[in-house]
Amino acid sequence: MTGITLRTILGSALLAGGIGAMAPAATAAEVPHTLTRITLSVVPEPGTPGAPKHVVLTCDPVSPLPHAQEACDELDLAFGDVARVPPRHDEFCFQVRQPVTASATGWWRGVQIQPYSEIITNDSCARIAHGHVFAF
Repeated sequence: MTGITLRTILGSALLAGGIGAMAPAATAAEVPHTLTRITLSVVPEPGTPGAPKHVVLTCDPVSPLPHAQEACDELDLAFGDVARVPPRHDEFCFQVRQPVTASATGWWRGVQIQPYSEIITNDSCARIAHGHVFAF
């Protein structure tokens, strides 16, 4: 290759890189900083009776789910981290083994939450394991 050709190629590469660096970064979606929208699921493990349950919890405004306001308040205290929401002590569950997977994904105050997933003894225990979050 001649020096001119190599300079042309390098110059073009730098120019293309410079243009790319000036372009705004691509994002999955613009999320309002106040948005709280968490998809919650309680799914029976294979061989366990029961139907899967999926809901969307919103806090701004509060969704029309049972105990939604309590769940939103508990998530606020835990900074949106489902794993940090303590269990409820006003109810109990029988330790009958019918395992379910409780999971949560989404946004809390505009910040994507750490995806949460845990196998819990049964649906009744899932409803109290993390406050009111899975009480739907």
